[in-house]
Amino acid sequence: MVVRKRRKKNKMRGNRTHGAGDTKHRRGAGSRGGRGRAGSHKHKYSLYYKDFGVKRKLKPKAKADSVNLEFISGKIPAWIENGKAKKEGGLVIINGKVLGFGKILGGGNISEKIKVLNAAVSEKAAEKISRAGGLVEGAESSGVESEPLDAEEGEEEETR
Repeated sequence: MVVRKRRKKNKMRGNRTHGAGDTKHRRGAGSRGGRGRAGSHKHKYSLYYKDFGVKRKLKPKAKADSVNLEFISGKIPAWIENGKAKKEGGLVIINGKVLGFGKILGGGNISEKIKVLNAAVSEKAAEKISRAGGLVEGAESSGVESEPLDAEEGEEEETR
């Protein structure tokens, strides 16, 4: 049969200090190193170190790096109203630096004639913009390869 172990509290009945030594050693919160989590960055670090560190939610980026044509076509009226885009001669002028994006991708369709400045443009996006009657200027557009053609023509002239 299993013998039950007596609790220390009951063993110490009748013993004035309950095994703690002098009564002065058990007075106040100083004997336990402060109240609660006091000292958690100092002498109680090993008890609480797992809880330390910054826990915060990531904020979404204010400005996107690349956008689709569908996004642009939806935002054009608001951009014109806010003064971030201009309408000149039937073209809506969109500046990538002002609006905060670096590249235009070919997702979706665009019906308005736009002129793109200071933004890279994918091949599909450049094709869709030109099909709608727009222009791409002042950027490394990966859809338009006019430089290699000019270089080939120049080489032919030099070899003659």
